[in-house]
Amino acid sequence: MVTNDPLVLVNVAVCSSIVLRLMLFRKPGARHEWWASWLAYMIVLSYASVPFRYFFDHYEHTSWAAVMINLIICAAVFRSKGNVARLLAVLRPSDR
Repeated sequence: MVTNDPLVLVNVAVCSSIVLRLMLFRKPGARHEWWASWLAYMIVLSYASVPFRYFFDHYEHTSWAAVMINLIICAAVFRSKGNVARLLAVLRPSDR
């Protein structure tokens, strides 16, 4: 397990927080959007692979660019409170 590379540890923590926030999303009384559910499922699967590969010792290294992109996605996920339908609106630039 790569424990001496802080960049890898930051990336694992960021990806884990994205996965947990999306998995714990709950909006009582809201209408179910099938496309948003499938998109959230695919995002969770792809981001959960990072911590799983880390814990099973198959995650060797990462780059600054990957960590920065994951931090931006993490900020957008937390800003949208885990709502994937709103996540697309958060990532879209506003017309001001």
